[in-house]
Amino acid sequence: MRFETKRDYSLPLIFLFVALVYTGIAIYTVIRDGDYTIVWTFMGVLILLASFFILIIKTTFFVLEPEQLICHSLFFKRKIPYSTIRKIEKQKGLYAGLKMSTALKGLVIYYNQYDDLLISPEKEEEFIDEIKKRIEIKS
Repeated sequence: MRFETKRDYSLPLIFLFVALVYTGIAIYTVIRDGDYTIVWTFMGVLILLASFFILIIKTTFFVLEPEQLICHSLFFKRKIPYSTIRKIEKQKGLYAGLKMSTALKGLVIYYNQYDDLLISPEKEEEFIDEIKKRIEIKS
C-alpha cells in the first residue's frame, strides 16, 4: 500500500525566501555594475532550485510491503523491517534527525536500537492503522 507525502507551506516558503534573496542580490549587482548577465545566471539557478523542490515533492512516498516499510525521497530509500519498529509517535517540537518529509510536522518512527526517522504521510491515521495491522507497536 502506497502513501503519498503530506504537502504544506514549508518548501514553497523556503523557495520564496531563497528567490527573494537571489533577486535582491541580482538587483544590487545590476545597480552597482550595470551588468545584466548576472540576472540570467540567477534565473537559471532559481529554475534549477524550483525543479529540485518539485522533484523532492514528486518522489517522496511511503510503501507498506508485507515485511517492511519503504520510505522513498528523491534518490534515497530507507527500508525498515516491521520487526525492528519500536514506536511511532506524532512529532513534538522541532525534529533534528533524519527526515524524509515535505512537511514541517509528521510522524517519528523509532526503529532498531537508536534509529529514528521523520516521515509525513498524507493520511497519518490510516498509515498508523495499517502499520498496526502488520506489527504490534509498544508505546
